[in-house]
Amino acid sequence: MQGYELVKAIENEKKTHADRIFIKWWRNEEDFIDFDLVSRFLDNLNYSSQISGFELIDQDEMWKTVERRSNGKAKKVERDGEYKVLWTPPKHGETEITCTECPYTPDTLLKILDAETNDNFID
Repeated sequence: MQGYELVKAIENEKKTHADRIFIKWWRNEEDFIDFDLVSRFLDNLNYSSQISGFELIDQDEMWKTVERRSNGKAKKVERDGEYKVLWTPPKHGETEITCTECPYTPDTLLKILDAETNDNFID
């Protein structure tokens, strides 16, 4: 799937599942899986790129993925009526996140997942 066909499929799924703000996608080679915000994915889409498949997921599903991949280093807690992520960054890599108590936002979840997987998520 590529280009217009891919955009159309994503847009159709978004119509029925507006809460699914993340995209989990993979290439034909199935050598890795990538995650992004649907909006950013569509903004940066190269229409000649070949995508084998995708799944739209909500923030709860993304959190479960982060939680599994962090092996207990990421915990969601409620403080002062807001959710936060308590996280210990891996010692082996670089990360864009410098806090150990981070806001529970879509962007935070993606950055933690990238740091935990060295930008190379393999399922």
